[in-house]
Amino acid sequence: MNLGTKKSYYVFSKTDIKKFKEENNKPLEYIDLIKLVIDTNSELLKLYELNTKSVEISKFNKNDSLIHSQLLKLPLEADTDFDKILVNFNETKPPKIGKATKVDKATKDLTVINDKANYIERKDFEKISIKKISIIGFSFMTVLIIVIGFVLNQSINRGNSEQEKLSQELIITQLETSRKYDKVAQKMKDFNYPKKDIVNMYLENGQFVNALKADKKAITSVLDKIDTINNKEQQEALNELKKANITSKKESISLDLRLALLNKDIDFLKKNIKSVDSQALSDRIVKLFIDEKEYASANEQLKFFANKALDKQAKQAEHDDKKQALTNKVNELKKAISDTQKQLDGKNTQLSDLHKQLNDLNKNDKSPDKGKHVDDKNKEIDKANKDKNKISDILKDQQGKEKEAQKAVDDFK
Repeated sequence: MNLGTKKSYYVFSKTDIKKFKEENNKPLEYIDLIKLVIDTNSELLKLYELNTKSVEISKFNKNDSLIHSQLLKLPLEADTDFDKILVNFNETKPPKIGKATKVDKATKDLTVINDKANYIERKDFEKISIKKISIIGFSFMTVLIIVIGFVLNQSINRGNSEQEKLSQELIITQLETSRKYDKVAQKMKDFNYPKKDIVNMYLENGQFVNALKADKKAITSVLDKIDTINNKEQQEALNELKKANITSKKESISLDLRLALLNKDIDFLKKNIKSVDSQALSDRIVKLFIDEKEYASANEQLKFFANKALDKQAKQAEHDDKKQALTNKVNELKKAISDTQKQLDGKNTQLSDLHKQLNDLNKNDKSPDKGKHVDDKNKEIDKANKDKNKISDILKDQQGKEKEAQKAVDDFK
């Protein structure tokens, strides 16, 4: 019994509901009709009070004969079982005539057998009596009816089971669409859904606290799901779990580790490397350590949760950073040499000017203090020479260091 698979024409009239007007005179499967009503009801619940809208639903067969018509007032409560309200659209079918059933065929076969038995009796055939033939025919019919009954019973039971399952799914969908997750969970319990399915329902709707309340052992599933959402939502979810105070001490550290990761709290992560509880979390922490150039910590974390790709990445990043540091040192020394050379050039220019001034004094100064003026100028020249020598020494030292730094870069592998 395959329910709801044959499409019939549905006409929606006596309504001002836009969705039904758009779907007017459409071939639909029964289950699609139910979904259309549920979706429309959910939308109307957000806009209207109960029992303020109506729609007349009419079902026609392929020959345009009316099968069933029903007036439905909307919206109804979110947990309404629309499958029960609209069940006549599934059960009501046009009458079927002119088709022989298997039971009819069995009766016909029995008649043939009985006729043959009568014929045998009339001809006194070889000790076979009407009684034996009747017993054979009756037995055949009985077995056939039992088989047919068993098949029909199995089909009906299967159909009823499918119908019940469909009804349950529609109720759950209706409640979930209305975001009444606790009612969804209760219905799922009533319908004997596994605890895992209830947890997954909560997780898919971002209800992490309720998911953990539904099953305290689902912490791994909860954290795995949280790890897949964006950083802002992760922080909100983790803080909600901490505020709910429903995790063990060990689980609470898992929450803190994830929050520290999001906040880039390197010190906390370093202190709690051994508390990391999953490969995925470890990988995220290692990546952060690499980004923050905390290579020793990255290597320590990789001892607990090995990852060849990240190990290679960490080693390469550390190698590149060391080489870059050496290159930076060379560049810094080159800049320092350039600055020192400018100072030396400036000092040489100063000395040149001082010597010109001294020559000018010797030639042109006619004052009584000429001797003093010449002595003062010589003192300036002596001081400038000392400064020049110091700068020269600094320059030579820098040039030596720059050569060593460049060699270190060239030799680095």
